[in-house]
Order: sequence, then structure tokens, then C-alpha cells
Amino acid sequence: MSTFLVRLTSKGQMTIPQSVREALGLKAGDYLTILVEQDEIRLKKVQPVKPLSKEDPIWKLVGAGNSGLRDVALKHDHYLAKGKVEKWKE
Repeated sequence: MSTFLVRLTSKGQMTIPQSVREALGLKAGDYLTILVEQDEIRLKKVQPVKPLSKEDPIWKLVGAGNSGLRDVALKHDHYLAKGKVEKWKE
């Protein structure tokens, strides 16, 4: 583990040393989380979540649960509305 000395500006800002930014692949616009524990501050890079592509095989499983319906991903709103109507009839 490396230690670096940085100085806060009057606005409470600091510069993350270039070697640290390069090691973590940080660039302008990236997000960091801040953990405060007693007198320590820890910064952690936030890993962005990439949405699944349409070709991802997981989509073949959507809607194939216990209902037996294989088109839930396409007709999700339809099935929700149908369920509400059935509850209103009770």
C-alpha cells in the first residue's frame, strides 16, 4: 500500500496524484464513494454498471418461471393489469 500527501484547498478540494489516477484508471467525470470511519477517509472507485445487451442469454429465461408464461418480458404490463382487474373482481 502506498501513502501520498495531499493538501486541501480553501474549498475543501484535493488533487488525487496522477500515479493513483493512472493505477485506478480514474478520469474526469468518474465517481468515487467516500467512507468515513473515525479519523479516516477512504475513497473507492465506483464501477459503472453496463446494461445487458439484447443478445445476452439471460433474456431467454425472463418470464420462464413457475407461471409457464414465456412472454412475460414482452407483455409485463399486460399481465400486471390483468392481475389488478382480477383482484378488483374479488
